[in-house]
Amino acid sequence: MIIPTEEECFSILKGQNVPENIIAHLKAVCEVSMKVANVLEKRGIHINKELVIAGALLHDVKKVSSHDHVTEGYEFVKSLGYPEVALLVKRHGLEHTDDPEFVPRSWEEKIVFYADKRVNGDKFVTVKERFDYLRQRYDKKEIDEEFALTKKLEEELLGNESLE
Repeated sequence: MIIPTEEECFSILKGQNVPENIIAHLKAVCEVSMKVANVLEKRGIHINKELVIAGALLHDVKKVSSHDHVTEGYEFVKSLGYPEVALLVKRHGLEHTDDPEFVPRSWEEKIVFYADKRVNGDKFVTVKERFDYLRQRYDKKEIDEEFALTKKLEEELLGNESLE
């Protein structure tokens, strides 16, 4: 498994002209991802932190330049020779959760998916606050199933732990 370093991830983002506000979001998602990974490791679950870091930093690499940033980001990261990281990109979004191929399965995929739903811009928020924002910003009224999926993952990942 080949995983880009943090430095390589930032170089990829720069090469794709990812705006600073998106990079700030990616950094915040990475930070939250590490907190979740630490909770899981305390429970004795092995987490590939390098994979989580790369997935968190690259999950929105095509956010601005694409209509379907999840699929295009997946294809792009895969084309760079990082198929495992590409899966985290593919399985982080809400757009295709009705397709099992896009639903997070591994711990690392679940961590990045969930962390992304705890960060609005570059601010740490509750899942409810993030979904309220998504409903408003993108006029997404029908995301109750995605909210339920995220809350289920929150329980699975954190149990009684809090990230606050």
